[in-house]
Amino acid sequence: MTLDALTDAGLAALSDAAGDPTWLREQRRAALARTRDQAWPDSRRDEFWRSTPFSKRFDVHVPIVGAEAERAEPAETPASLVETLEVEAALARVVDGRLVEVLLPVAMHAAGVIVTDLSTAAREHEELVRPHLGALTTSGSGSGADEDRTIGVSDAAWTAGVFIHVPAEVELTAPISVHMHATASGAHLPRVLVVIGHHASASVYLEHTSAGKGHPILVDEVVEIVAQDAARVQVASLQEWGDEVAHLSLQKTAVYRDAEVTHLSVTTGGATVRLRPEFDLLGPGGRVRPLGIYFADDGQWFDLQPYVRHLAPRASSDVLFKGALQGRSRTVFRGNVFVHRDAVGTDTDENNRTLILTEGARADATPFLEIECSDITAGHGSATGQIDARYLYYLQSRGIRRADALRLIVHGFFREVLSEIDLPGIETRAADHIEREIAQADLDAITIDDAALRDREEE
Repeated sequence: MTLDALTDAGLAALSDAAGDPTWLREQRRAALARTRDQAWPDSRRDEFWRSTPFSKRFDVHVPIVGAEAERAEPAETPASLVETLEVEAALARVVDGRLVEVLLPVAMHAAGVIVTDLSTAAREHEELVRPHLGALTTSGSGSGADEDRTIGVSDAAWTAGVFIHVPAEVELTAPISVHMHATASGAHLPRVLVVIGHHASASVYLEHTSAGKGHPILVDEVVEIVAQDAARVQVASLQEWGDEVAHLSLQKTAVYRDAEVTHLSVTTGGATVRLRPEFDLLGPGGRVRPLGIYFADDGQWFDLQPYVRHLAPRASSDVLFKGALQGRSRTVFRGNVFVHRDAVGTDTDENNRTLILTEGARADATPFLEIECSDITAGHGSATGQIDARYLYYLQSRGIRRADALRLIVHGFFREVLSEIDLPGIETRAADHIEREIAQADLDAITIDDAALRDREEE
């Protein structure tokens, strides 16, 4: 069974293998019916796909990994980030279409926290799963109608699923991580559903790694997060794939009254990554802070599309993505903020800044505002350029070698984002990725914007 040739029989076999309850089987069949009326994205016609050629970057003709009833034993996986921390974190590990391990600390279990297989949760915790699974991709806030076929096939044929529930008023100090590791060639369809109860707080890590040894891997991922009234949620999504992976990811959050969500994406790995952190502000007083760091190297293509929908009054959002490119790489930033006509008192801002380090790299940035209400505060901006020669001159004039000065400038460029993160291990992990990228660069090839310095000398 492949992404472009899903069948009723194949879907039934997948449900049988997972032990899906009746309601989930019906939900899968309805999703499959929808996909038959949908075409794959067309970059010539679909505005949201215009910058990334779908047919060239994503192969939908490959078999779905983990869809067969008989599943091979998973390969060994690298350590999860949370396994290196000095805290008792929860971990769900997904390898090649299969949930292979769940670690839940005693304290979390005693507090009623659930971390388990999604199909199991659909049977044992129907009252928690059924109202939310697929609600953000099919109906829910009413924004699911514009989802394309890449989401429809996930709704129908997701394989390895993880369900996380933090009960109301439970405040977790240690993170919960979902570690997705891919080694087998083909299409992987991981699904994650996170429900954070009212007045609860939690941190969720989404770790993505691979060891495909050159075989092409397609990952079509959907993550749904529900932050109920006055919940506090921090999400960190780490794209640490190898060069063989093409990654499609919708990470969508429903934000209810007075809930606060911070979402950080760190994208440094993968051949092609199309990441959509989306947020529906459904209750008054909700707040979201979408943050992003990306560093593209030769041959990589990153398409980052944060989307905030203000659907309730007096909510706020502040988007900040910063990236760097070197070699023949390409990045696309398409940020969108939508303000509904009833969302009075909205306060929103959206910014993207990108450093072009070498010749041959290309960055496109298109921040959007769609505003139906006049009683709001809104702003947006974008800047793309090279390292300012004045900064380099300042550091070198104080005895710092050029190579070290360039490292300091690049690290300082990302500092604005990293300084807002208070998640164990995340800042160090992101800084290590940035350092590795700089270490691989030909520092002599880094281009410098010396226009301002020349102007100063002429004065």
